[in-house]
Order: sequence, then C-alpha cells, then structure tokens
Amino acid sequence: MAAPSRFLIRGGRVVNDDSSQVADVLVEDGVVRALGRDLLPPGDAPAGLRVLDAAGKLVLPGGIDTHTQFPFMGSRSVDDFYQRTKDN
Repeated sequence: MAAPSRFLIRGGRVVNDDSSQVADVLVEDGVVRALGRDLLPPGDAPAGLRVLDAAGKLVLPGGIDTHTQFPFMGSRSVDDFYQRTKDN
C-alpha cells in the first residue's frame, strides 16, 4: 500500500464558482479536505506534508483541464472532450 499523498497549498487566491478568497487548501490523496485561512502555522508542517507557497497565484480546487486537440489537417487525438471530462 502506497503512503498517502498530502500537501498544503498556502496563501493563494482560491477561486470557486461563487467567490474567491486568500486561503490555504489541504489536499489528501487527491481530495480537498480543508479550505481556510492559516490552516497550519508557518514552520509547523508535520512529517510527510508537502507545503506549496501559492502567494500571488490563483488556486482552482477541483478544476478540470478540458483542453483537447480537435481533428486538424487529417490528425486525430486519442481523446476528445467527453473522454477528458468524464468522471472516472
């Protein structure tokens, strides 16, 4: 069994569908577990927690990259919009 993946995105502008705020985002195994200001005091990260400084950056939790290549000059992509955005 693999060790859990844990990281904290600290101090970015978190943008949701209805608002934006400067906050931290705690992610465990690919799932957002907490969102709020100062979730962890600076310099107090537990072992195994990766801390990413997002000050001055936008954070889009749960965002989906829908970029796909459409057929062009005879080329064909291995995926399409449906494949890239479906829930696995």
